[in-house]
Amino acid sequence: MRGKLLLLGIPTFFLGIRPDVGAQQLQHRPPEQNPRVVACRVREAHASANPEAGLVVFSQRDKTDAQRLSALLRSARDGGAVEFQSGESGEWRPASIVRLKSCFGRGLLIIPSGQVPPSEGSTILLRFPLGTLKPE
Repeated sequence: MRGKLLLLGIPTFFLGIRPDVGAQQLQHRPPEQNPRVVACRVREAHASANPEAGLVVFSQRDKTDAQRLSALLRSARDGGAVEFQSGESGEWRPASIVRLKSCFGRGLLIIPSGQVPPSEGSTILLRFPLGTLKPE
C-alpha cells in the first residue's frame, strides 16, 4: 500500500499539480482575449441596512490593467449593470457600477440586497456587458 501511495505522488509532481494551491484563486485571460473583464482589488466593503445593499470600492489588481479599467469606468453608464466573481463564489453575480470621479481608477459596486459583498483586500473579476457601455 505504501508503494502505491508513493507512485501516486510522483505523477502529480511531474504534472506540476501543487496541493497547496487553492482552486478558488481567480484567473483571467489576457486583455486581448477578454477586454471587458478586469481583475480588481477590493479596497473597502460596506453593508447598508436601509436601503439594504452592499457597497464595494475597488481598483485594478494589476498595474498593467490601470488604463483599461479607467477607460471601462469612463465608458460605463452610471448605475449600469455589471457582473462580478469573487473567490468565495465561482459564479458571476449581478451588481451596479458607478465611477468615483474623485478617485482616479476607482469604482463603486452596488450589490443587491441578499448578497454578501466580497471582503476587503480580496480579488474580484469584474465583467462589463456591452449594454453597460455608452456608445462611442
